Amino acid sequence: MNNMPTEQRAYHGKIDAEDLARALVLTFNTGETQAQWMRGEGGRAVVQVQTRQVRRRGATSALTVHVVPAPRGVVVAVSEQELLGVAADLARTGVRALMNPLSVLGEIDGIARNVRSLNLRQDVWKAVDAFCRNAGAATGTGRQAEMVVCDYCGTPNDLGTLSCRSCRAPLADAQPISCGRCGALSPPQAQNCVQCGALL
Repeated sequence: MNNMPTEQRAYHGKIDAEDLARALVLTFNTGETQAQWMRGEGGRAVVQVQTRQVRRRGATSALTVHVVPAPRGVVVAVSEQELLGVAADLARTGVRALMNPLSVLGEIDGIARNVRSLNLRQDVWKAVDAFCRNAGAATGTGRQAEMVVCDYCGTPNDLGTLSCRSCRAPLADAQPISCGRCGALSPPQAQNCVQCGALL
């Protein structure tokens, strides 16, 4: 299993973390996906969404959605686990096709299902955006970081936290950079300030 980068968005307005979690479960606990949620500390909610494993050896894609209350709304972080089954299915099918072209007919449905599962992250963000828009919330500009997301497990942590509250991984490299000119916070890898363009 490979971990994909964690993406974080802030939504400003009156949004209840648990209501958003329930809405995601209602949206994704059907058809080819399944979802569940649980309460976290401090009003947080965590949602697990994954594709259903249709066959015993079938691959699944899974992601974790953290919904964290913030002073002006919520911060949503999505961390995806890309399962190697998609690449493995394609490689296995290619080898089988060389040996026996007719053997791949049964694999096509599984490969198509796995490829569709890779769009799960975009589908979840669409659902989050729609819920927040319907609640009257505005998307944050991203110019001021609200949380620091752990690169290892995807858990949002308060700014300045030295280690992840969930997995205890160090967070020094994930801390935003403060601009010396305007004070805005930029992502740790930024070369220039996201607000004023000054060299960091």
